[in-house]
Amino acid sequence: MKTASEVFLPPKLLTTKEYLETSFYLPDFGLYDFYYTPYFLGVAEALDDDKVSEVDLMKAAQIGWTFFLLGYIFKRIEEADFDPCPIITLFGKTGDGKSFHDEKLVLAVNSSPSIAKKLDINATRKSGNRWDLKSFAGGFLKLVGSNSPGNVKSTSKVGVGIVEEPDDTQDNVAGQGDAIGLLEERLKRYIGSKLIMGGTPAVKGLSKTEARLKQSDNRVLPITCHECGKGHSLNWANVVWDTDVREVPHPIYGLDDPLSAIYVCPNCGIEWDDNQRQNNVRDTCFKAYESGDKLAGWEPTGEFHGRAGFTGLSELYVCIPGTSLAEVVVDFLGARAESELGDERSMIKFINQKLGEPYEYKDDNATEEELRAKVESYPELIVPRKALFITMGIDIQRDRVAVCIYAWGAGFESWIIYFGEIWAANNINDINDPVWTELDKLVFGCYQHDTGAYLKVSAASLDTSDGVTQGATYHYVRSRQKKGVNLMAIKGSSSNESLAVTVPKKLDLNVTKTKAAKYGLQVWAVGTQTIKDGMAGALKLTGNGAGRLHIYEDIRDDFYKQMTGEIKAPSKQMRNKLVWQQKAGTAIEAWDCTVYARHAAMVEKLHIKKPEWWQNKEAQLLQVDLLNDGIVDDTGVVTTIDNNPSVDEAVMQLSEQEDSSSSPIKVNTNKPQPAQTGPTTSNITAKKRRSSMADFGRLMG
Repeated sequence: MKTASEVFLPPKLLTTKEYLETSFYLPDFGLYDFYYTPYFLGVAEALDDDKVSEVDLMKAAQIGWTFFLLGYIFKRIEEADFDPCPIITLFGKTGDGKSFHDEKLVLAVNSSPSIAKKLDINATRKSGNRWDLKSFAGGFLKLVGSNSPGNVKSTSKVGVGIVEEPDDTQDNVAGQGDAIGLLEERLKRYIGSKLIMGGTPAVKGLSKTEARLKQSDNRVLPITCHECGKGHSLNWANVVWDTDVREVPHPIYGLDDPLSAIYVCPNCGIEWDDNQRQNNVRDTCFKAYESGDKLAGWEPTGEFHGRAGFTGLSELYVCIPGTSLAEVVVDFLGARAESELGDERSMIKFINQKLGEPYEYKDDNATEEELRAKVESYPELIVPRKALFITMGIDIQRDRVAVCIYAWGAGFESWIIYFGEIWAANNINDINDPVWTELDKLVFGCYQHDTGAYLKVSAASLDTSDGVTQGATYHYVRSRQKKGVNLMAIKGSSSNESLAVTVPKKLDLNVTKTKAAKYGLQVWAVGTQTIKDGMAGALKLTGNGAGRLHIYEDIRDDFYKQMTGEIKAPSKQMRNKLVWQQKAGTAIEAWDCTVYARHAAMVEKLHIKKPEWWQNKEAQLLQVDLLNDGIVDDTGVVTTIDNNPSVDEAVMQLSEQEDSSSSPIKVNTNKPQPAQTGPTTSNITAKKRRSSMADFGRLMG
């Protein structure tokens, strides 16, 4: 007979393994059995571990993940009576969620009597029960598409967040933000929440699944050989089959025989047939689990910081009945045949879906190491001797302004003389925030040339594409017209084949006004894909001369990573088109700002100026300096940049400029940086030097 305390105590929670093996029934099969998915024992343990806040899995397509995941969802629903748990499952598109509901969820609920009592799967219009929203005692199950992130935003907090196929999810739809990021914010509001991300990777560097694994302890599963007793992670390179065995070539397989496929242990050379391979996988996982190994055979390759990652789970590990190595080899030979005809799509699919690996697409951009090897010894904010023209690229983030300043010479040769960010003191959308005053100094200030002369920015392209910040960016550009700088509001073209520079149409007040038109602005459409192609070529060039892009040695260290933060790979939206795409988790402000600075230079037609024009520009530069005796206008010389301007300093600096208009701008760069700013403040002071007649002679000669 139970005591009073036993009656009121909540029942003991089952482990995920215990629940699946006693209460979760698979459609047309029966109770769930880890005999067929032994590699999920370690994943089940991670889901039960309170120290694990996130589980990431990079996998092949057909390994049984979806039903394993459903089993865990059912477990949390059945426990919700005494452990409430709102659950959201995020899909690439709403249609993917509907297919999950109709083809997996409904069948699984109908097959499991205990969950059928808890979860009503009838998709009626009654309150709390639609196909995409199922209510149960203690919570709800919401199925959301990343193309409708508002469904995530409408939820206050989530106990379990699941992302199915992260690489299929969309970013910042309709300006509402990244759906995965929105889900993570909801998880932070729930004590003991868990995020589960499982998917097949796409392109290496672009894969969100791959990026999450890099932040985890990145576990691998070495399988012990039944012959030598040594373990290794299963690898496609160890799959062999008979070749050159046919008298008449097969139209797909050639002379190969895929039915002869076997796996070879790389340690002892013993051959594994399908039965031995599957038994080795089972023995490795079950023996580890039964010995008390909570990882069930998985081995971390990185440090653990709350994220358990599982990688390398290819179809070579599959123990599901009816699967064989021969089937995998058949798929490979088919992909190889199409690849030899110039179609890589099937090979990409094979690597992604069969091997569970990201496809490494080779593009023409420089590597980070190649850029570091290009650095030269010239000072920041000083225009090199061969450069005679300055443009700026300005990228507006929601809390800061990123800037690249480039100096240009003959043959479209360029030198970056500054890359950095200016953080908003209060709000980037406040037109009186000191961030805009500090930006003014860069746009309208003077820059000392290596000869001792002074140059000003001729053209600047400022990105105004973000609807959240458009009020401030449009106001900035509009209010600073006719001040000596060709300051342009720009927006990247949606077309993959747009020209680098397209002159905007003149404003017509008789037609419906756009938001920009209301500010009296013409927005320049920038052919970013075309400009990026040119940039990639320039970054690969070394030495001096036409088309080269030079980098100074004291530039911010993250510049190199940002300049290689995109790769040109197949587009998801445009069939058979290669487009520049941002690598997952990589900042690219330097890359974007360089695009905009090059756009500004091309608007000024620097890429087509003849040698005679540049020679005249050289003569004019030094002649002006000699005649004016080195005096600059009231904007001052830019010698330092305050990356964190304050309201008080902005007012003080404006007052100082009025009192001493011809003095170089001096700003305080010693304030502590906020933690999120990353790189340190620039504090390079220009060394003033008077030009001599010898300098003039060298320039002219």
